[in-house]
Amino acid sequence: MSTKTLKEFFSRRNLPNLITIFRILLIFPIIVFLEIDFKSFVWFFIIVGGISDFADGFIAKKYNLKTSLGATIDPLADKLFILILFTWLCINQIIPFWSFSIIILREFFITSIRNSKRDGMPAISIAKYKSFFQFLALLLLFYPYKNILIYNIGIILYWLSFLLCIYSSLIYLRFK
Repeated sequence: MSTKTLKEFFSRRNLPNLITIFRILLIFPIIVFLEIDFKSFVWFFIIVGGISDFADGFIAKKYNLKTSLGATIDPLADKLFILILFTWLCINQIIPFWSFSIIILREFFITSIRNSKRDGMPAISIAKYKSFFQFLALLLLFYPYKNILIYNIGIILYWLSFLLCIYSSLIYLRFK
């Protein structure tokens, strides 16, 4: 990359993309802390990831800083972030493999449909709710202190996000 290209990449115009890249990089410490069973750090990184997801979207919309790179990497960052954590929950038998498999298939299939459109296809509102409930479920399921009520609410939110996953898939297929 030339110096001019690097300057352009790191300019204010690409701040949402930088925040998204930061969220992708958060996946690595999350994996490390999952591996060594430091759930309080994982919980902290989930909060940071959620804030960064909100921030990049907010800044991109508010200042009209949407880019084709951002349209590609933001959904990818969201999927990676959520699926890494769901993988751990599945391996540790907190969520069932069959539901996790459906979520993975949905994410890859719907993402490929959305990316096949010329300028991408924006997320529908029901899919945004799905992502929001997935995030809340993760936040509660990785809560670092033992609390059965918080854990049970996390499981309920997981199943609510799963139902929204199925429902949003049907809507996207209708638009295809």
